[in-house]
Amino acid sequence: MIKTKIFFLIITLFVSNTFAKDYIIVQSTTSTANTGLLDLLSEEFSLDTGIEVRAVAVGTGTAIANARKGDGDVLIVHSKVDELKFVQDGFGVERYDLMYNDFIIIGPSEDPAGLISKNNIKHALKSIINSDSVFVSRGDNSGTHMAELFLWDLAKININDFSKNHYRELGLSMGATLNVAIQMGAYVLSDRATWLAFNNKGNHKVLFQGDKNLHNQYGIIIVNPERCKNVKLQNAQKFVNWMLSTEGQKSISSFKINGQQLFFPNAK
Repeated sequence: MIKTKIFFLIITLFVSNTFAKDYIIVQSTTSTANTGLLDLLSEEFSLDTGIEVRAVAVGTGTAIANARKGDGDVLIVHSKVDELKFVQDGFGVERYDLMYNDFIIIGPSEDPAGLISKNNIKHALKSIINSDSVFVSRGDNSGTHMAELFLWDLAKININDFSKNHYRELGLSMGATLNVAIQMGAYVLSDRATWLAFNNKGNHKVLFQGDKNLHNQYGIIIVNPERCKNVKLQNAQKFVNWMLSTEGQKSISSFKINGQQLFFPNAK
């Protein structure tokens, strides 16, 4: 009987502590999670404030959809047009620039489309379609997928002109998409941070980079408590303030893998 009472007391204390803990839910992209950046920032913020960060790492489109349904206190995503619409529709309080990196095109080292010699993104994409090379797309409404579609449109290329054998929409995360691209010997658009943190590079490498249209801006938004009643506004505001502060921005800039900086803070 005593053992039973002790057991139930332990369970009660565990449940009580779990649910009493001060926390926020952050809907974020896979790139911030897969690289380890979000874990680092969450840990440092929690040490400063005692507020736990519970991250949901999904594509930008899914993160925004989740926040619209009230599942989250803060958004960290990278599709500015969609972020501004989220705020304009009343679901976000205000959007702030947080940090940036860039997109790159990865491909097999033999580079059958000759991307390495191209001097702008339009020529690079046209060389892929003209060479009948395989291109794999995340196809998941993520920030990277939206950027890819923008780039095809910029190059005035209709992706429907690709045969299904040469353009593959996968509906997968960035890491999974990179794995498929390597297995297929295909080209793929990736954010640089995920590629630097990726461990299964095979014979693939960066074949195109540096075009101004490959800029990859991340924003941070508090979900509007007037639309989503369960938002923990005070805690969310503390988190955003910390991320935009000198301390938070310094933590972002100091995060590196193999000596390479993955994200560049630019809060205003």
